[in-house]
Formats: sequence, C-alpha cells, structure tokens
Amino acid sequence: MHYKQLLRLFVPVLFVSFLAWPACYKTDYDDTEFADHNSEFAFPLFTTTVNLEDLMFKVLNDTLSGDTIVVNPDNTMTLYYSGDVAQKPATDIFADFAGGSFPLTDTLSSSPIDTLDGVTIYRADLSKGTIVITAINNSLDSLTCKLRIPQMTKNGQVFQYPFVVGPFVTYVSPPIEMAGNLLQSDSNTLEFIYEAYRPNGDRVKIEAFPGIPGMFITFDSLEFSYLEGYWGFQRYSLIRDTIEIDINQTELVGDVQIKNPKVTMRIANSWGFPTRGVIKYLSFIGQNDEEIPLISSVFVDSAVDFNYPSFALGEVGQTKYTEIYLDETNSNIAQIFNSQPKRLIYEVDGISNAQQDPNIIGFLTDSSVISLAMSVELLLEGSARNFGAEQTLDLNFGDLTDLDTSKIEAVEFKLVSENGTPVSSELQLYFLDEAGNAIDSLFTGEPFIMQSAPVNSNGVATGKQRTERLIPMSASRFEFVRQAKKAYLKTSFTTAQDGNVPVKLLATDETTVKMGLKVRTRL
Repeated sequence: MHYKQLLRLFVPVLFVSFLAWPACYKTDYDDTEFADHNSEFAFPLFTTTVNLEDLMFKVLNDTLSGDTIVVNPDNTMTLYYSGDVAQKPATDIFADFAGGSFPLTDTLSSSPIDTLDGVTIYRADLSKGTIVITAINNSLDSLTCKLRIPQMTKNGQVFQYPFVVGPFVTYVSPPIEMAGNLLQSDSNTLEFIYEAYRPNGDRVKIEAFPGIPGMFITFDSLEFSYLEGYWGFQRYSLIRDTIEIDINQTELVGDVQIKNPKVTMRIANSWGFPTRGVIKYLSFIGQNDEEIPLISSVFVDSAVDFNYPSFALGEVGQTKYTEIYLDETNSNIAQIFNSQPKRLIYEVDGISNAQQDPNIIGFLTDSSVISLAMSVELLLEGSARNFGAEQTLDLNFGDLTDLDTSKIEAVEFKLVSENGTPVSSELQLYFLDEAGNAIDSLFTGEPFIMQSAPVNSNGVATGKQRTERLIPMSASRFEFVRQAKKAYLKTSFTTAQDGNVPVKLLATDETTVKMGLKVRTRL
C-alpha cells in the first residue's frame, strides 16, 4: 500500500495546475488592459479561474486510489488516506483442525478433538471434508458392522454408518461427506463406537492380528463454518507486513513541514475471544535507509487489547473495532512524516485470552478475520519555503507565427494573477521547440512573483492579491519565441510571510491567472 504525495496535494501542483489546467487555448478574457487601435492588437494566450475544491478533486483523481478529500464545515479541507494493510483470517487457524487418521483400539474408543494447545472445542459446524472407515478382517466369517459417533449429528440424527466386511478382506469405505454435520462435546472428546457381529450373532472386536487394531478412522480436509469453545492462553503469529510509502511521488525539492499529522490504526475484529496484539516491530525507514522507530505512549508494554464480539452477549457474526490515535501529542509521528519515510515495517503477534479467564467461551466463524487498516489525516495547512515544481504545457501563437517580423515594432507579454490563496509563487517560463530544446525564457532578469493573498492570524486568506507584470521582448527575440510549441514552467513556492506561518487552504479559495501578448506594428 502506498502513502500518496501528500505534499503534492498541499502546495506545488496547485499552482502549476492553475497555469496548465485546463490546457492552454485561445480565449478572450475581461480587462486585458491592452490598447486596441490600428497599430497594435492584443492576443490572449490563456486564462483560468479555479477554486481549490475543484482543483483538489482533479488532482486527487490523477493519483492512486485510496484518497478522500473532505470539505469541512468551515471550508477547510482534510486529506484522508486509508487502506487495509493486512489481515488474519480465521481459516488460517482452522487449518490446524484438518483431522487425521487414528486406530480404534476397542469397540468403544475416544479421542480428543485435535486442536491447538490450550484450546477446548465444545462445538464445531462442519462445512467440508470426509471421513473414511477402514476395517481389516482376518477371520473366516463375514462381519456385519456399524460405526456410531454420538457427538456428531446431522439434522438432529446421530452419525452412524453400517457396512459389511467379508472374510479375509480389508474394507475401505467410500469417502463419507461431513458437510452439515455438527460436533458437540463437553469435554473436547469424540467417542467412536463400533459393533461387529459374526453370522451367529456373536459380537467381536476387529483385529488385524491378535492385539493389533483392525479398525481405523481417517478425517480428511475438514473445514468448519463455526467453532465454539475455550481459547486458552496461546501466542501466535498474527500480522507481518511491509508498506512502501511514497510521500514525494514527483521528486519535488524543498523544505516542507507538515503540521500535526494524525494517524489512526483501526483494528476490525470478528474473532469471538479476547486477543491481545503484541507489537514485535514497528519502524519507519527514512530516505537514507535510517530506521525511525515509532514511539508512542498509547501502547502499554508494546501491546493493545482488541475489542471483540462476545459469545455471552450473543454477538456471533459481529465485528468490533479498536482505534488507536497517534499524533504529535502522544508519539513522534510528526517527526517521522517530516522526514518523508519511504517504508513502514511492522510485525504483530496475537495472544488469546491473555488474562487467562477460564469462564470465557469464545468462537470463530469461517468469515472471522482480524484486519488492520491505517489512515492518515492531514488538514491542508502548513508552511513551505523554496518548494519547487516543474510543468510542460502546450503553446500556440496562432497567426502570429506567420507575421512578417519586419513590420513588428514592439512585443510585450503581460502576466496577471488575482490570487485568493495564501501561497506565493516565483515563476519562470521557458519556450521550447518541437525537439524540447529551450529557445528562450520569458524573464531574463527578475522572475515573476505571484503574491499570496493576505492572511489572518489563523492562516486563512482574507482577500485577493493582484499581481501583474509587463515583459517587453524585441522583435528579433520574438522571431524565435513564436515558433515555440511548448512552454516549460518552473516554479518555486512559498507560503505567506516567507513560509514562516502555517496556512489553511479553503475550498472557497480561488486564483485567476491570465497571460496575454501585445504586438505593435509599424503603420
């Protein structure tokens, strides 16, 4: 599972997208402030107005699945990332009850139900599997037999199976389907009672040789839809996983701090007995492969007890949840996220009935599972300084491409921004030819600065900041620039007050960016 480019959603892509989305195309816009007379004309290159809510959802749709943007009542926006990290199905435990083969040493034999150490099964509903009966008759007589298992019933009828074994014959029954049978025992024990009669009515014990049992029972591939009993103190492997994290998918550079990230670990548990999760290992791996252990006061002795559905309360089939909240007040999670970790490695063991209460009856169903989901909550606020991003976009000068430059007296580009967001941007634009080579740049000296909107003490934009710049260009430079097919936009972002104040991005914030071209020709 990947963590998404949280910072990509936070600052850089926003304003590159303002200039690149929707794609550049010719369109008129109001108040270009370009003169309109016989010797000069204005040519708008692009304009766009975007509010942050629309833009954030567009950017989100371009990322991997699993993210959600929520607009809060105060118009702040929160990014949530969540996904199932790992799970432990009860069927992994059921595999330990698959059965086996054992002899019947007497006409009444008993055997404990094969379980994990410390587990006592009172009830088991069989959904799959077979039983095979083997009888070795080394006598001269045919034997009329019947096998009963009093603790196993189907539709209220005790299991019994009649068969006949000829003289000097090894009888093997066909596989007898076990689906639908119910095993019930107060002592974790099954009884196997068989009757074998000679033709004269004498009851005998079947022996392959004197003193050697000749009756065998084989259970094969048993599966259960339900188990009920006592789960004693037992430690077992629960979950082990490695999560790759890619906070910086676009390889942006800069110095960015995240304010108070929150991580929620949510355990969904439908195992019907007490389980304690013991954290054997939980560390993040940093950009330089350094190990950063997650340290938190919420874990007592590196363990947490999971909520579970109770048999006594009739909660079979229900799922109970345990949520663990990590933030900067109870852990080093802020330090971890600001280091932009690339990997999370963790291992969790489970302990059943850690308090060793013998009175708790537990259960498992074939759909019981313990799953661990992790969600990251990031209120879209923070500070950034000198955080860079790059973007290539299409460019078309239309009819100006074929204009005789000998008739051009002056060329002037105009860039206007009306910024209602609390983020400033330093911008440079490079004109590229068809091969992607730089022909020229828009600014040869001081770059264009799109000033951030004013903010209040809470980091919320309180208005719009208009910034405009006229960029003159000689006809000789324009001769080459107008052949450009693409523009390469390089930006460096800084939040309000030189990146020293965390700011909030509101769904209602919007910015308009316009770029136009004025050409004056000789009369």
